[in-house]
Amino acid sequence: MITFRDVHKQFGEREVLKGITFEVPEGQILFILGTSGTGKSVLLKNIVGLMQPTSGQILVDGTDVTRLSEEELFPVRRKCGMVFQHPALFDSLTIFENVAFGLRKHYPEYSAAQLAERVRECLSLVYLSGVEDKKPQAISYGMQKRVSLARTVAVNPRILLFDEPTTGLDPVTTRAINDLILELSRKLKTTSLVVSHDMQCALDIADQIIVLDMGEIVARGTPEELRKNPHPLVRDFLKEALDAETAS
Repeated sequence: MITFRDVHKQFGEREVLKGITFEVPEGQILFILGTSGTGKSVLLKNIVGLMQPTSGQILVDGTDVTRLSEEELFPVRRKCGMVFQHPALFDSLTIFENVAFGLRKHYPEYSAAQLAERVRECLSLVYLSGVEDKKPQAISYGMQKRVSLARTVAVNPRILLFDEPTTGLDPVTTRAINDLILELSRKLKTTSLVVSHDMQCALDIADQIIVLDMGEIVARGTPEELRKNPHPLVRDFLKEALDAETAS
C-alpha cells in the first residue's frame, strides 16, 4: 500500500531523512515514533506530495508519487486523508459545515439530504451527535479533534495519515482518540500511518512501530518486539510510557 525505498530529504545542507526504507501493508496501522526534529512530519508530507524527496521512491498503491505532477497527484491525494496536529477547523463555520466542506468539493452530485446524512454518519462514527449547529469554539479541544477526524473520513479515504493526533490532550482524551484511530482503521478497512512521540499509544494500537532518530530508522517491529528492543532511544520511550502509566 505504502512503500518507501531509500528516501532522502535535504533542506540545504541539512539531511532530514537519510535512506528511509519501509512498507505499510494494506489494512495495517504503522506508528512512526521519534523525538522532535527527527523528520517524522516531513515523511508524511512526502507521501502526498506536499514535499518532494531529494532522492528515492515513495509508492502509493504501486504508483511512484515522486514522479507525479501536481495534477497527477490529485487521485493519490483522494486516497489519503490527513489528520493534522491541530484540528484546523473553520471557526466561522458550524460543525456541520466543517464536516461537509470536503464532501461538497469531492461529491458535488450529493443532494442536500445525502450530504446531511453523510455528515451525521461521520459524526456518529466519532461519537458526536447534537453538535452540528455549534461553532468549533463552543466545544472542547478534544471534541474538535474528533470533528477533524470525522471531516477526514467523510470523503472515504483508503489511507489515513495522522500527524501527532494526541498532542495537547489530557490522558483520558488521548486514550479516546487512540481508541478511535484503532476502531475507524478496522471498521473502515483503511491503512493508517501515525506520526507520534507517544510510545504508549503505539504499544496500545499499532500493528508495527518504526523508531526514527536523526532521520534514520533505528528500530522497527511489532509492539511486543519493541518492548524487547535494546536500543537506548527505544528504552527511553518505554520508560516514559511506563512512568506515565504508573502516574495515571
